[in-house]
Amino acid sequence: MDIDSVKAELKQLKASKGKIARQFKTVESGSAEHTALIEQMQQVSSRVKELEAEQKRLLNAETETTQAAPPRVLPAQFSAIKKQFGQSFEVTRIAAAKVPDEWWQFAAQHPRSSVYHSREIWEFISSQPHTTAELLLARDGKNRIIGGLPLIIMTTPLLGNFAVSMPFFNYGGPVTEYTDVFEALLGVCKQEGESGELKYVEIRTLQASAYPSSTKKVSMLRALPDTPALFDEEVGAKVRAQAKKAEEYRPRFKIGGKELLDDFYTVFARNMRDLGTPVNAKAFFALLLDKLPEQTHIAVAYVDNRPVATGFLLSHRNMMEIPWASTVREANKMNMNMWLYDNILKFAINKGMHWFDFGRSTQDAGTYRFKKQWGAEPYQHHWYQFSQHPSGDSLNPDNPKFKLAIGVWQRMPVWLTRKIGPYVSSQLP
Repeated sequence: MDIDSVKAELKQLKASKGKIARQFKTVESGSAEHTALIEQMQQVSSRVKELEAEQKRLLNAETETTQAAPPRVLPAQFSAIKKQFGQSFEVTRIAAAKVPDEWWQFAAQHPRSSVYHSREIWEFISSQPHTTAELLLARDGKNRIIGGLPLIIMTTPLLGNFAVSMPFFNYGGPVTEYTDVFEALLGVCKQEGESGELKYVEIRTLQASAYPSSTKKVSMLRALPDTPALFDEEVGAKVRAQAKKAEEYRPRFKIGGKELLDDFYTVFARNMRDLGTPVNAKAFFALLLDKLPEQTHIAVAYVDNRPVATGFLLSHRNMMEIPWASTVREANKMNMNMWLYDNILKFAINKGMHWFDFGRSTQDAGTYRFKKQWGAEPYQHHWYQFSQHPSGDSLNPDNPKFKLAIGVWQRMPVWLTRKIGPYVSSQLP
């Protein structure tokens, strides 16, 4: 029995005791009716004691669960920087080959860093076509690191030369605890962007500053409970019913690593074609799996042994992120996307994650509303663009200038997009 059922029965029994007590006053002592009322009172009193003991046990268990549950503290990278360093410091540029180990230690331990500030991701991006990496490093008067910003310069045949922090991923901007250091790092990027050597410099971060920024994008985050059962209660009957509709198609869910890459890529490449977006190379994902084997997972939903929905998962500290997800069009009518996410979220809970990051969305777009129904809340992105001739545009698939190209791409056969897509996508930040 749950606590509500116990309380309801106790209320009924106590009402019965009152009714029996009133009846005692109307019957003759020693009569058969009097004897029957005594037996009823004893039975009711015995049941009340049982229920009171059960109520105490349930309340104690509830208290223990509440006390044992770790607090869901928002990852620091999503909270505003408020402190000032207020002393002299210097920002220097460091080539990729000369980045000190001290920086990697700083980034690994800093609460505002993400997995995209790790050495593994630095090596991953440095190995991609058209990229050159450098680090802007802030040190105080005692030569201690107080902040840094990885900057990726892209030299592309199709789109020219520009710099981004970070391309390909949702996070990776400045890391520091101080607003004046943050502003100084952006200031160096502003000088670089306005020098005219690059088309622009774009810094993508969650922090607001004195510089104007684009606020079209948000991250969608959800705090996770301790158990899948609690999660089911939180999302409510409507969402549970939508996910459950897929079960009539007998879907199968698998979580794995590189062994599921072919199935992931089959769904992903087809969906990217349908969206009109050039697909990343399969080698892009294979290398990411190799670089972060303990933090990456592939989730796949199958119908009739055919992959129809998939997600690429990446964990860091107590948060799991889904940077890439796709469903083939015919599986949409099966509610397979809902079923996939239901299973992925419960996987994250069973892995002990406190937060799930649904990824980046444009506010009020379809993907935004999809994530919102799962209980995700928006956290504002700030994208800063510095150039001699600011246009407010950047070279990414959301740019309206790509509308014609998207229409052409959607009409191509999937096999052709898989051949030429990686060449184009490697130049899109």
